[in-house]
Amino acid sequence: MASYILYTYQFEPLSNENKKLFQSSLPTISERMDRKQEYLNLILSNSNFKFKSAKEGGFEHLIKYNTDGIIILKIANNKQLHFEENFKKKKHDHSPSCFVIIDNRKNMQHIAIEEDPTAFSTTDVVKNILEYSLCKALKTFGLTISIKKEYQKTEFWQLIEQYPKGVSMVRFHFSYPNLPRVYDSINSLISSQSKLTNSKDTIFELKSSNTEQLSLSNENEQLNGLVAASAKSGNAIILKMKGHR
Repeated sequence: MASYILYTYQFEPLSNENKKLFQSSLPTISERMDRKQEYLNLILSNSNFKFKSAKEGGFEHLIKYNTDGIIILKIANNKQLHFEENFKKKKHDHSPSCFVIIDNRKNMQHIAIEEDPTAFSTTDVVKNILEYSLCKALKTFGLTISIKKEYQKTEFWQLIEQYPKGVSMVRFHFSYPNLPRVYDSINSLISSQSKLTNSKDTIFELKSSNTEQLSLSNENEQLNGLVAASAKSGNAIILKMKGHR
């Protein structure tokens, strides 16, 4: 049975100041962000679109399904196998592939990448290919995209339990907010100010004094909201444990 690693993706507007990136005048940031998923679907539905990486020219792909915001495709990795036949070494072209499922429905923004080491060593390799290719294509629309591995908020609490001496600092990073499902669990001030000020990286930090520790409880709804928002958006949480410099 195939296994998949789940990622989430978020869009950010590019600055209007860099006009060289754009072939024509762009809609406002608000309009671009409203149509972000429409643009992504246009890119993936274009038969001329090619996946590339920073190091390699291209990766063949085949769209298996594209309906109502759900895109299922296979992406291949061109390799060469070396065999010895009749005392002679020969090269054989080999193009193993893996499945990629993109949920581009409204408010979802998920990507599931099949774990298949015969095709790609890790799912992060595929993630990097997707991110590099989509970033280049989205420039036309004045947007960029970041793809991050999603995790469960229970992982945060499990980590806290591993440090009986306590935690002295927790730092939450939030990318440019554009997922309504994240808005519900994040303080409205953080999300609204990030959009109003065009902040690409908003930080919320909790820190105790040198002689004390933070009181972190799973029953704290606001804290749980911050943890859930970070988990859903794939943003890292930085912890500083008591006794660690």
